[in-house]
Amino acid sequence: MAADPRSARSSAGLPVRQRTSPDPLRTETVGVAKVPSPRSFLPGLRLQPMVHVGDMATAVAFYEKLGGEINHGDRNGEWVLMQVGTAQIGLVTRPPDAARGASTVELNFCATMPLDRLEQWLRDHDVKIVEVARDLDLGTQLHLETPDGMPIRIHQVESDLMV
Repeated sequence: MAADPRSARSSAGLPVRQRTSPDPLRTETVGVAKVPSPRSFLPGLRLQPMVHVGDMATAVAFYEKLGGEINHGDRNGEWVLMQVGTAQIGLVTRPPDAARGASTVELNFCATMPLDRLEQWLRDHDVKIVEVARDLDLGTQLHLETPDGMPIRIHQVESDLMV
């Protein structure tokens, strides 16, 4: 016996709405987003937002309610790396550096290639490196700016901290 096409489920087991076309033997899926397969891109960056928070324990508790787990750091510390769904998010208690254009959320990328190789790749592609800086928590970072002056930081996480 054939399954009722109106009771179709996605690969995640969620119900998928379908509507019947004028041809009663053909249905089309409606409202299902297609997610492209992961590809390897140069220069090999993963977005990892950095959020400045007023109280680390309160912030960690909030992201835990969203299913987050601490990967590195301490809920009573100054810096935490959390896994929230498929993303990693950094939480820091120090205030953003407004003099550098930073706000409460920064675009931070984690490099998937050695930082010195990435720096050369960026320079070869005419991307200006504002600064190569050393951060107590994240190690060496490349500081860039968007054309609008928004700061971007790129760091490389130790392989044992990557999820």
